[in-house]
Amino acid sequence: MLIPAHATSKDALTIKIGLQAVPTDDVYRTKDWGAKYNLKVDIGSYSSGSEILKAFVAGQIDIGNGGSGRLITMAAMQPNLFYIIAADQYGGDRYGVIVANHSSVKAVAELKGRKIGAVAGSGSFSTFRVFLDKNGMKEGDFQIVNMKVEDLRAAVQQGVVDAAVAWEPHVAIGETMGVVKRIQSMKGVSESPNLVLVRRKFADEHPEAVARYLATLIDAGTYMKTQPDDAASKVAADISKQGVDIDPKALELALTRINVDPKLTDAMTDELMPVAESMKAAGKIPNIPDFKSLVRNQFYEEAAKLASSTN
Repeated sequence: MLIPAHATSKDALTIKIGLQAVPTDDVYRTKDWGAKYNLKVDIGSYSSGSEILKAFVAGQIDIGNGGSGRLITMAAMQPNLFYIIAADQYGGDRYGVIVANHSSVKAVAELKGRKIGAVAGSGSFSTFRVFLDKNGMKEGDFQIVNMKVEDLRAAVQQGVVDAAVAWEPHVAIGETMGVVKRIQSMKGVSESPNLVLVRRKFADEHPEAVARYLATLIDAGTYMKTQPDDAASKVAADISKQGVDIDPKALELALTRINVDPKLTDAMTDELMPVAESMKAAGKIPNIPDFKSLVRNQFYEEAAKLASSTN
């Protein structure tokens, strides 16, 4: 499979992608990043990475990003469906365990036997499971309540659950509102990269479109790293148009907890291994996938050339 050497051709291309409710994806929505590459990016919005990957499997989108849990399941069950082509976001600090602001709980171990809200199949919950393994605990020590990420903060605040495992910006928003507090970050547990996947059939037939899309991720990542305050302000303004007010400071805090760089490294795919081992031990997958066999770096390499030549 080869990407044309002149990937800056004038032909307009289209790609269908899935985005979720996370700061990096929210920033991507604020601008037409594909315009300078003559790429129409058709965006579908989903509540979580798990929902994105369900749409991906169903063939509704060409490219999706998701956390380790469902990605690992796909790699174990349907490895011929996709290639792994980039990193979307990563860093354990973007996942946190929250409790109500008035709660006396200070550590996860104190929650044994109590209800913890989580999004089953998400990268946050998979990383939490690794955290438990590393600290002599297991999922069965807690009452795990599967919920949508949008409902976690309110459930904690109202006492429906005793704690929740959530991702940014939900943690930072709750903290900034003063209704929840973070008692545990997943920093240092696992980088838990959200990886960018492309359907093999689409990539084989439209490699130029894939390269152009990754060039937009390079541009967006540079913007978030160098101007997090501006990015947060634009996201807050965009969300306010939907009648929802969010403190830009919460979004800026969330962005500082997220690493954004599309370049995929061996270390990132290696990070999937402890999660996969934990899932296999729990009987959730039949085998440990060969993640490196799914990686295709040529799309990013061409995208880097494109981004460099246009910036």
